[in-house]
Amino acid sequence: SERSQPLDYRTLPLTTDHTAIPNIPIIFPIRISVSEVDSGRLVSGKQGDLVRFAFWTIAGLIYVHFLFSYLLTAHVSFAALALFVLGSLYLIPAFRRRIARLPVLRWGWLRNTAFLLLITVANLLLASGNRADPERGALALVGATVITGQLGAPALDDAIVLVDAAGVIQSVGDASTPIPAGYRMIELKDRFLLPGLINAHGHLVLSGRRSGGISLIAIPGLADLFVGFLETYPGRRVALRLMERNVEHALRAGVTTLRGIGDPGYLDVAMRKRVESGASLGPRLLVAGPILAVSGGHGRQIGVEFDGPIEGRRAVREHLQEEVDLIKIASTGGVADSRRIGEAGELQMTPAELEAVIGEAHRKNVLVTAHIQSTQGVLEALQAGIDNIEHGAELDDQTLSLFLDNPRALRGFTSLHPTLSVTRSSRPSTEPPPANSMRYVMYVNGREISRRIRAGFLQALAAGVKIGTGTDAGMVPHADVWREMQLFSEIGGVSNERAIHMGTLATAESIGLEDLAGSVEVGKSADFVILERDPRKDLSAFATPELVIARGFEVQP
Repeated sequence: SERSQPLDYRTLPLTTDHTAIPNIPIIFPIRISVSEVDSGRLVSGKQGDLVRFAFWTIAGLIYVHFLFSYLLTAHVSFAALALFVLGSLYLIPAFRRRIARLPVLRWGWLRNTAFLLLITVANLLLASGNRADPERGALALVGATVITGQLGAPALDDAIVLVDAAGVIQSVGDASTPIPAGYRMIELKDRFLLPGLINAHGHLVLSGRRSGGISLIAIPGLADLFVGFLETYPGRRVALRLMERNVEHALRAGVTTLRGIGDPGYLDVAMRKRVESGASLGPRLLVAGPILAVSGGHGRQIGVEFDGPIEGRRAVREHLQEEVDLIKIASTGGVADSRRIGEAGELQMTPAELEAVIGEAHRKNVLVTAHIQSTQGVLEALQAGIDNIEHGAELDDQTLSLFLDNPRALRGFTSLHPTLSVTRSSRPSTEPPPANSMRYVMYVNGREISRRIRAGFLQALAAGVKIGTGTDAGMVPHADVWREMQLFSEIGGVSNERAIHMGTLATAESIGLEDLAGSVEVGKSADFVILERDPRKDLSAFATPELVIARGFEVQP
């Protein structure tokens, strides 16, 4: 009956004898003392240790995420850095003791919450703030020398190019062209305006390297761990942040169209959607999703394996369901994951598998490109109707004729992307071969494949095969597309004017975008790179663009 009456806690005796205290139901058996409340600790003992462990674990993960993401972010918000630095002060014991004296922060749980809040908001603001959003509007580009990208077309001096608010070229004329009201003028006197560069071969999740080394997918087990990490939520976030940085570097270097042909987990599809929605800054993206490889074949570690025509058709259908723009296959072995000398270039995909994959993609009007590094591999892919060949090898009369006239290809011809940029680091030199056995295999295979690629490029060039610019970006820096054009000139002896055409309109034709990009023509997308120097005299002028315009958006290099 006493327990049913309201209890006045002020009448309870002050005693340490628990038997003198009425039997009060306790929902949470947590011991709270006056000293603990004053110090801000609501729990002590084992429960308190568990709470503190959980707090510092969560805080540590958020903290490390910021530091790791910071390394992968091209442009960091000043507000994010300021909040992160302010939150980092809390890790200093002397600072914690000092702020604990402030009346408003005398409770430890409040101080801990404020610290978590600061570093969490810093993470959220990491990639926003100091990067200006690209501007789009009706533009009048005045006074530049316009190099159209069309082979043999004369340049237009002191030209006026009008671009509407939708990012479409409305007019390309001389200085007498009237400028409509509402068009913002950009003065480009003594500048050179060209089509934006196009890279037909890139890997968005890879950042590029300038010298040889052991590829990630060449190390047994490591590729599986890498792909497994990318399948997790944190892994996808990290990968997308890295891809965002890579495509932005490409754009600021003048690449307005980039084709991603081999990234795991359809991450490239997600990246394309971010660029299209305006959430990320980047060039126009065409993506292939994971590379299709046979069991044990090249690229299987980060691709999708299949065996036989039926599985090949199923793999294509699954890719198309994931909204890829094209299909990439590995028909032969490659250097990056070769485990023995001679493996690079070996036949892997059978003619029946090639015909099934290519035929299924063509039924949906989708282009197919193939990694190939042997003469027989080139021939079998051409006979199956392949649309593009990446890398290549020595060519004979039969293969050359199929490049020029291929009735089974989607558009009646096949083009070549020789990726000369990746041959620079593996061509013969006076340096001794590497002592590491894995690197030695890659070194020997790389030298042989480089020789084949260069030989095939020269034969294709002489025969009039359509050659596009593809650097294998990710294996080389994304910003170095102009160096591929320079190699066209150095190795093939083509003029700078033709190299510019190959890096723009010829590549657009190669990948099926000739009606949209590749040249400065009325009705096409406003994709431009503006240079201070004349690239017809020196292609290195592309190394330092003054302004990039992609789909009508202005982007500062």
